[in-house]
Amino acid sequence: MKFSFIILWLLICSMPVYTQTLQDPGEKYAGTITAAELKTHLSVIASDYYEGRETGTRGLVRAAEYISDQFAKSGIPPLVQTGSYYKEYPLIEFGWESAMISDKKNTYAFLTDFYGYASSNNSTELNTSSIVFLGYGIDDSLYSDYTNVNVEGKVVLVAGGEPVVNGLSIITKNETMSDWSTDWRKKVTAATKHKAACIFIIDPAFGKVTTNPQWIKFLEGKLLRLKSEYKPAAYCSNFYISKATADKMLGKKKKLAEKTLNDINQNGKPENFSISSNLAFHIVKTERAVYADNVLGYVEGSDLANEVVVVSAHYDHLGKDADTVYNGADDDGSGTVSLIEMAEAMMQAKADGAGPRRSVLFIAFSGEEKGLLGSKAYVEDPVFKLENTVADLNIDMIGRVDDFHETDSNYIYIIGSNFLSTALHTINEAAAKTYTDLHLDYKYNSTTDPNRYYYRSDHYNFAKNNIPVIFYFSGSHADYHQPTDDVDKINFSLMEKRARLVFHTLWILANQDTRIVVDVPAADE
Repeated sequence: MKFSFIILWLLICSMPVYTQTLQDPGEKYAGTITAAELKTHLSVIASDYYEGRETGTRGLVRAAEYISDQFAKSGIPPLVQTGSYYKEYPLIEFGWESAMISDKKNTYAFLTDFYGYASSNNSTELNTSSIVFLGYGIDDSLYSDYTNVNVEGKVVLVAGGEPVVNGLSIITKNETMSDWSTDWRKKVTAATKHKAACIFIIDPAFGKVTTNPQWIKFLEGKLLRLKSEYKPAAYCSNFYISKATADKMLGKKKKLAEKTLNDINQNGKPENFSISSNLAFHIVKTERAVYADNVLGYVEGSDLANEVVVVSAHYDHLGKDADTVYNGADDDGSGTVSLIEMAEAMMQAKADGAGPRRSVLFIAFSGEEKGLLGSKAYVEDPVFKLENTVADLNIDMIGRVDDFHETDSNYIYIIGSNFLSTALHTINEAAAKTYTDLHLDYKYNSTTDPNRYYYRSDHYNFAKNNIPVIFYFSGSHADYHQPTDDVDKINFSLMEKRARLVFHTLWILANQDTRIVVDVPAADE
């Protein structure tokens, strides 16, 4: 398409003009990003050899080596600041070593009879002689099960949910349940406030949780936190139990528990009782220091080199479960190999003396699947000052077609482009119209979208620091976070188009005369 259109279009929109020659170099180098090369890279990095690329494993180390090798082959030099392509960051890995609870008659097994989150618990060695059945375990100004009850140092057993009198929540006064039914932390926080030793919450969905492979992996597996943020849990011991486990603990008083709840739901007044019980807790939580790497490829700019445009994708995935490998071809192998191809294209442009004016930092983040840890570590300790960072173009899953586009696959979701900078949004739209025929879909471009995609990938840690972002995304699918997210499901011709769009937007950001500005107030989470 004629480059004069984009010049005119940007002028009309009062945007800083990006000056191009008649033979637009950006289009030339975008053309080096091909479906064939994307497939070659993805067939490697999403193969079983990389063992699902879970952060903290050898599979991730192998993937980091592959990415850094590709940067080196492109002619990108190691970072001066680290002497390599890696920016290491410290983590704490933690999880259960053993978790067992027993009384004189029963031994309660983890996942069979109870479960708990290692993130909200500490190691516990405890013996108790009684249990307090405390209704719903609510402590609210409108209703409190803790009224005139001393639970200090005791084990508390409560039902899930909240009192409902005549079909209405006693808290909300309508049919909608309050946070006491949906946020487990509220009941645990209340028990902690009243100095209980432990709270058991009867979970109506116990079986659904403990038979779900993803939940099992999360509950049994090792978790990671940034070392700078890791602290011992601030709660009393807290576990979810099945109705069958609750009945065993209550013994002959299980009927009294049912009557107590019925009475509360009839009159809206708290009731409780205590039973003798010799519960013994043996809960051992382990912690150890580990390290992970972000992989960085830096293409230094020319006259505006102190300003940096970031392009990011996360190269970690879920790892493996026994012999089953979660290869993560789309999530986010698609973004990772697109980043590799863009880095090669930009470095070729530099080698040819064609740019970029601003510096470009390509970052393959680890730890995204563990809570955006790699990007969080980077913004806490950046290689280049955040005030010099122009924008982050983040690519996470651009290789598939979702259910909403079965008859119109020529699309890409754009998220966050107008949240901080109208200029960034305008540039991306102009690049799409000028260089591609992709439809930009803004279906998820909202801070109130129930899927919360804006908050769920690495761009968000830049946005939190007032750096304009775009999240490029092709949507979820049935293979998301499943071992079936494989290379044979990827649409490489579409992936090529989408990666080229990101490159064109990058090219404009890196070469136009004036840096984009933040002119939109930051949205609250």
